[in-house]
Amino acid sequence: MPWLPLVGLLLATATTTATTTSTPAKHETSAERLHRKGVHCMEVIERTECAIDNFEALLDEDTIQRELLTDGMLRLMTLYRREGRQDDIGPLLRRFWDVGRGRKNRGHLPYSARFVPSELNVLINIDPPRVTESALLERQGPDLRDYLFTCDEVRRNDIQMKQRWRRAARIAADTNRETWEVFYEGLDEEAAKKAEYEAKRKAKPKAKPDPDADLPPLMVAASCPLVEALGQRDSSAWLRMTNAAHHRERGKTAALFQLDDLETHLAAAVEAGRLVETGPGRWSLPGFDYGGRTMVIGSLDMDELVVAPLPIFEQMQQARLKRKRTMNRELDRLVGKVPRDTGVFMVLNQAALRELGFGSMQRRSTRGFFEALLPRPKGLQVAAIVGDSIGLFTRVPTDSAVRGRMLVSLANTMLARSDDPDAAKWVEGLDVAEAADRKALLASYVVTGARLEEILWD
Repeated sequence: MPWLPLVGLLLATATTTATTTSTPAKHETSAERLHRKGVHCMEVIERTECAIDNFEALLDEDTIQRELLTDGMLRLMTLYRREGRQDDIGPLLRRFWDVGRGRKNRGHLPYSARFVPSELNVLINIDPPRVTESALLERQGPDLRDYLFTCDEVRRNDIQMKQRWRRAARIAADTNRETWEVFYEGLDEEAAKKAEYEAKRKAKPKAKPDPDADLPPLMVAASCPLVEALGQRDSSAWLRMTNAAHHRERGKTAALFQLDDLETHLAAAVEAGRLVETGPGRWSLPGFDYGGRTMVIGSLDMDELVVAPLPIFEQMQQARLKRKRTMNRELDRLVGKVPRDTGVFMVLNQAALRELGFGSMQRRSTRGFFEALLPRPKGLQVAAIVGDSIGLFTRVPTDSAVRGRMLVSLANTMLARSDDPDAAKWVEGLDVAEAADRKALLASYVVTGARLEEILWD
C-alpha cells in the first residue's frame, strides 16, 4: 500500500455498524438496551426525537462497551444534522475522548509493540478489519476498498479515473455540459496546481538534501512486498499494521504486522523462494530494502511479524527474552488513552511533537518566544471513526489551561474571519475547543460523504 493513500485511509477509518435488532438479549446491559432502542427508533419506526433521546442517554452511561458509544455518537451526529441542530455537533464531538468508563485501554497494538525501543516516539496503527467492515466501505462498494488496500498501482489508477469520470458526469448533468469537457477540465486544473507547486518548490533556497525526505513509513513500504511474498490478495489481509519510528532519524523504525495462520504462510513463502530463512525466527525478503537499508524480518510472537533494521530488531528480541516492556512510557500512556474501537490512530510523545513543531525554526530566540507563548504540549493523539460522515479527532494534552484557552480563542477567531472560499470549505466542519477538564486542546473535523469524494477523486 503506497504512501499517499494513507491520508485517505486515515479518513476512511471506521467502526463496524452495530446491530439493528429491536429484540432484547437475555442478559442485556443498560448500554445495550439504550443502543437497541435508539437504533429501533432511528431505522425501524423512524422517530428522530425518540432516537436522539436514547442515544444521548447512552453517551451518559458508565460502561466499557465503547463500540456502542462510538456508534451512538456517529448516529447522533447524523440525526443532529438531519434536524438542523448544527450547533450541537461540536459539543458532541468533544466528548469522543471521555465517554464511557475512565480506564486505560489495552489491546490496540500487536503484542510485540511493547518491545520497541524507547527512543521510538511516533506510532501509527491501522486495524484493517475495522476499516473493511465499516458502513462506509460497504456503501461505496469494492472500488474504495481496493483503492485503499490494493498493491496494484494500475488498479488504483483505473479506480481513480473511473470515479473521476462518474463525478464529471454528475457535474455535467447539473451544469448542462459534456462529461468529457468537465473531466479534462479537472485534469488540466490538477496539472496546473502541480506545476505551481513545483515552481514554488524550486524557488525555495536550496537546503541540504535529505535522502530520506520522501520515505513513507516502513509499515507502508513493507506491506505490499510482504503481502505478495505471503500469497495474500492485498494489505487488507493484515489484522493489524503498526509503525513505530523516531521523529527525525528514519533509520530508527520498526513495522509490525499481524496475520492469521502466519506460520503456514511463512512456510509456503520459504518453500516457493519468496522469503529466505536466515536463522531461527528470521527471514529476508529478496530485493526489499528501506532507503538503501537492509531490513530483518522476524517473529517475536504468534501470528506477528516484525520488520526492522538489525540493531532495532536485536533490541526488541532481547527485550522479549527478558519479558521487559521497553516501549516509550509517554507513548504507551498516550496510546492507552485512545479509545479501543478506533480503526486508525497516530500518537506522538512530547519530544517528537515539540521538535516537529519548532525544530524548523533556525533562530533560537524565535523558538523560545513561541515555546513560552504557546501551551506546552505533552503529546499528540489523532483518531478517526466513520459513519455516514467521518470524524477525525485530535487531542493535545497540555500543562497550561490559560494559554490553551487563549490559543483556542485565537484559532476560532481566525476560522471565523477566513474570507477565502476554498479555505472556508475545508474548515467548515472543524471544531476547536478545550477539554472539559481544561487539560487538553481538542480539534474535531467532520467530513461528509460528498467532501470525501472531493478529497479522493478530485
